[in-house]
Amino acid sequence: MPEKEEIEILIERAKRRFDAAYHLLKEDFYEDAVSRAYYSMYFAARALLLKKNITVKTHKGLLSKFGLEFVDEGVVEKYYGRALRIAEELREEADYSISREISKEEAESIVEDAEKFLE
Repeated sequence: MPEKEEIEILIERAKRRFDAAYHLLKEDFYEDAVSRAYYSMYFAARALLLKKNITVKTHKGLLSKFGLEFVDEGVVEKYYGRALRIAEELREEADYSISREISKEEAESIVEDAEKFLE
């Protein structure tokens, strides 16, 4: 698949995941909202990396490469690297922890971060 087409698909996925996160938040599905918000950021970050011909295979690899290529180089503010990392950590808890519930405030914060990340 041509790189430009793949980037467009990733951006569309990012937008759709954000839309899902927004609607899930409004319906009080906080864990699912956090997960979808993270994935909206994840797909957007993958698209940015692909624009630089960089592909990653893992979530940790994405966090690392995004930090190196965009945050450390001053292309984006540190806020975005931090937001992506926090969203990934909270997404893991939301998806896998049986003893941790995500609060409304946490979900709102991550969804807001995702919205800013996609701008």
